[in-house]
Amino acid sequence: MLPANSRILIVDDEPSVCELVERYLSRDGYSCAKAFSGEEALNMLERGHYDLVITDIMMPGMSGLDLLNIIKTLFPDLAVLIITAVDDADTGVQAMESGAYGYIIKPFTRNQIRINVAGALERRRANMSQRREDSETLVRVRHDTGEGRKVVIPAKEIVKCIDSGMDDATLTGKFRISSEQLYGLFDRLVATGKLKPEDLEARSSLSPGSVAIDMPVMKLPETQAAKPVIKASDAVICIRCGMDDAALMKRYNISAKGLQSLLRKLIGAGLITEAEMKDRSLKQSEPVVLDEH
Repeated sequence: MLPANSRILIVDDEPSVCELVERYLSRDGYSCAKAFSGEEALNMLERGHYDLVITDIMMPGMSGLDLLNIIKTLFPDLAVLIITAVDDADTGVQAMESGAYGYIIKPFTRNQIRINVAGALERRRANMSQRREDSETLVRVRHDTGEGRKVVIPAKEIVKCIDSGMDDATLTGKFRISSEQLYGLFDRLVATGKLKPEDLEARSSLSPGSVAIDMPVMKLPETQAAKPVIKASDAVICIRCGMDDAALMKRYNISAKGLQSLLRKLIGAGLITEAEMKDRSLKQSEPVVLDEH
C-alpha cells in the first residue's frame, strides 16, 4: 500500500457511491474528497492537489470519458480510475486506451477498490519518476539570442527518433513543438540532406495525412471511407479545453499533416474561428532552430 497521505477525488452523480468508496479508502488512511459532476470535479482540481481521480463513466452532462480527456490534458500527472457498469466493459477498455490507469466494474468490493487504487498510485509514481529522468536528458533546449528566445533541436536526435518509427504525435510531444513546427523541421532536414524525401513519404503509413469531419450538414463521399472520420463537435470541445497538438494527434490517431487538415476544415465550416487558431499559435510561438552539428 502506498503512503496514506495520497489525496483522492471521487466523482459520481450518486452520493451513495461516493460515500461508499470514501468509506472503503478512508480505512486505509487515504484523504478523500467528493464531487457529484465532472464540472464540479474540474473546479476542485483547479483549486487543490490530488494524486488520483476515481470517476463514474455515466454521469449527466460531462461524462467520465470527457472528464478523463480533459484531465489528461490539463493535469497530465494525475492518475484516473474509471468505474463502469458490468454491461459496459467495452467503455472501460476505451477509457484505458484514452489514458485511464484502470477500470472497476460495478458492483465492486472493497478489495477491488483497494487493489486498483494501490496499483494506479504506484504506476503514477513510476511514470512521474520516468518523466523526471526524461526531462533531465531532454535534447530540446532553449536559449536566449540577440533575437530573443529560441528552441534548439539537434538534427541527429530528431533523425534518430524518426528512424526509430516515432509517429508525429510522439515527436511533437517529445520536443514540445506544434504540428506546424514539426513539418518545418521535416522540410529543413530534407533540404540539408539529413533525410530523403522518400523517408518522409514512408511516414504516411504511421498515421493518416488527411481527415474527414462528421457533421450533420455534410455527407461524406464514399471515396473518403478510408480516412479517419472525426466528430466535429468532439474536436471543437477538445480544442477549446486546451488540448495541444500532440494530444489531439494521439486522440484521433492522425499525423501533423492530418491535424492541419482538421483545423482548416473546422475553420472552413465555421466551427472554430481564425482568432482561436491565432491564440493557439501564440502559445507555441517560440522559433524552432535545427542544430545541424
